[in-house]
Amino acid sequence: MNDIASIVIKFGGTSVSTASNIRTIVSIARRLEKKHPVIVVSALSGVTDLLLACANISVSDTDEKIAQIRQRHESLIQELWQDEGLRQEIISYIDKQLLSVSKLLQRKKKDKCFFDLVVSYGEIMSSCIISKFLQNQGIQSEQVIATKLIVTDNHFGSAEFQARDTEINTRKVIIPLLKKRIVPVITGFIGATKNGETTTLGRGGSDYSASIIGYSLHASEIQIWTDVNGIFTADPRIVKNARPISQVSYREASEMAYFGAKVLHPRTIRPAIKAEIPVRVLNTLNPDHPGTIITRNSSLANSLTAVTCKRRTTLVNMYAAEMFLKKGFLVRIFDAFAKEYMSIDFVSASEVSVSVTLDNDERLENAVKILEKFTTVSINKDVATVSLIGEGIGKNSEIILSSFSILKKNNISVKMISFNAANINVGFVISAEHVELAVQKLHDGLL
Repeated sequence: MNDIASIVIKFGGTSVSTASNIRTIVSIARRLEKKHPVIVVSALSGVTDLLLACANISVSDTDEKIAQIRQRHESLIQELWQDEGLRQEIISYIDKQLLSVSKLLQRKKKDKCFFDLVVSYGEIMSSCIISKFLQNQGIQSEQVIATKLIVTDNHFGSAEFQARDTEINTRKVIIPLLKKRIVPVITGFIGATKNGETTTLGRGGSDYSASIIGYSLHASEIQIWTDVNGIFTADPRIVKNARPISQVSYREASEMAYFGAKVLHPRTIRPAIKAEIPVRVLNTLNPDHPGTIITRNSSLANSLTAVTCKRRTTLVNMYAAEMFLKKGFLVRIFDAFAKEYMSIDFVSASEVSVSVTLDNDERLENAVKILEKFTTVSINKDVATVSLIGEGIGKNSEIILSSFSILKKNNISVKMISFNAANINVGFVISAEHVELAVQKLHDGLL
């Protein structure tokens, strides 16, 4: 099939949770009508958490939470539609999905596959509402469940997409719709294995869904619509004078997302980089703001772009004097974490000692059992990481020296430092109690 220059626009939970925001979505879709918009949506705010809560409690206690989910959707539907017949049609669809959830919750086997299937219904319900309202406003639209498009591995809870199969499916389903000027409304966050089992892409994975769809369609642009004016120089909840950044590089955005900036899912940028697609972060509450554009180039070089942090981090120190001058020490260490599907953030290493940070220590106990066979292991869970991010920042000795001076002046001791090999991230591990102060002082002193 021939390419159609489409634009993928993703709307997060806050953007689909109020009638006024959904009307904004309609106006955005109408404004982009000639660019063949493809919409990707999250569940309504709080619905994924409610579905997860249902999956984690006894069946007898789920009625109240199912009622809360229904009420949240019904209230939105009542506000959007004046016609009682149309209201009841869409509420009936919601009831049908919630009945499926209730039946699913009666299963005795509660594995990760089960949890992914339960939470997938949030996006299924929201995509129906958005698609139906677009139709109501005179825009041709069709709901598309992403299990028909995105093929993933079976790493339930945080699945990875299979590029070739996903591209074939997506183009087969979506391009015919675009040729008919129909706006697809696609469920974010979810996909399916080759065997048809529903998977999720990780919390906040609707951003990633949009990037995957954009990659598969060879889109001209991917837009992530959220509730802030783009990517900021720091978390504005921590730093009051943080400001939006007009342009960042793919690499900067990836590092920011992975090391604490909540505005993007950490894996969002990867498919966009592969296809050289610009990504724009915009604000549904302020649709005229230019937001942040993410491309191959940064607006600055060898300079600080942002200060980010991860509040909850685990520091693992490993020491083995007998490994001096022996080969394979690092391989054995990283293999222990890899076997437990654990991702490492920062690394600092010498001949006989290695320190790493983890943002998920759910399976750490199993990894430690392997590590203790050849190292002495100590664990500190009361730490946080602060990152200085910018293209070429590792070469800027003035910023690095100034950062140490700022931390010392504020009595913040550094437990570990890590330099990104691409000179784009300098990371500090500090006590968790000092993380907000560190971000504030570094931002004020350096930006």
